[in-house]
Amino acid sequence: MLVRVITLTVFVLALFSYSAYADISMYGAFNYKMSHDENTSGVAYHKLEDNGSKIGWDFSSSSIDGSSLGGFAKLEIGVDTDDSGSDTFDSRLAYVGVSSSVGDISLGRQSHPFTDNIGGKTNVFNVYGSSADFNYGVRSSNSVAYSHSANGLTVDALAIADGSSGDANAFDEYEYTISADVLGSSVSLGFADDVVNDISYWGAAATTEVGPITLGTSYTIKDTTTDLAGVEVTAKIDGFTVGYGDKEGTGNYTTVGVSHSLVDDLSIYAETQLTSPDTGIDTQSYSIGTKFSF
Repeated sequence: MLVRVITLTVFVLALFSYSAYADISMYGAFNYKMSHDENTSGVAYHKLEDNGSKIGWDFSSSSIDGSSLGGFAKLEIGVDTDDSGSDTFDSRLAYVGVSSSVGDISLGRQSHPFTDNIGGKTNVFNVYGSSADFNYGVRSSNSVAYSHSANGLTVDALAIADGSSGDANAFDEYEYTISADVLGSSVSLGFADDVVNDISYWGAAATTEVGPITLGTSYTIKDTTTDLAGVEVTAKIDGFTVGYGDKEGTGNYTTVGVSHSLVDDLSIYAETQLTSPDTGIDTQSYSIGTKFSF
């Protein structure tokens, strides 16, 4: 543990030294919770644990005079504040890219646009929720990504080449989304193809403001031997949020949460979720926690 801390400290000092040559912004969150969960047999247990603490840096370099080219990079590390696993510091995102007037291209470990732009519309809770969303994955290494916005449309794409398909001429997975503001709503459509396992994913999602209420909806399809659909709906007003999800072949989920900012960067939250599986017994879970974001 001491060696890891020293290594991270040296790395941070190196970043500050490099900041004289590039723009660097730092962000992160320390997040901790206490949960009361039930397993699939209905047996309850309590646990105090980390809830996704992280630290990250965004890097960017200015374009050369007379050119639209620029450079950017991101490094985001998950911090296991409990030191409960083999990786106290775990790579979440790590990529480098080139920006231009025709879009941004980046290589490395990156997040999936299908998950971000489709499932992200209803991913509004701190602990639970987003249980009925079909997608390929959250973050993947060995990836190339492209993003471009023009005329009110944003196109995001990602492809993975990790060699698992055994085909040197094919990507192992690829996906893309198209996003736009339509009649006051933020709308995204997406497709993902898991080439290795011959599984496709389709999705549509939207975020809409109705007075003081923010509504989030998503509909995803997992196209495999038997097509499966997932539906999620959330509603948020001030710090109070409710959600419902129905994942075909799995079950449905009802989630309620409340959060409140104590000061600018520090918030507390409480959430509960009722899980009703298609087979088995219903389970109830709840958590309370606190998060410091910077």
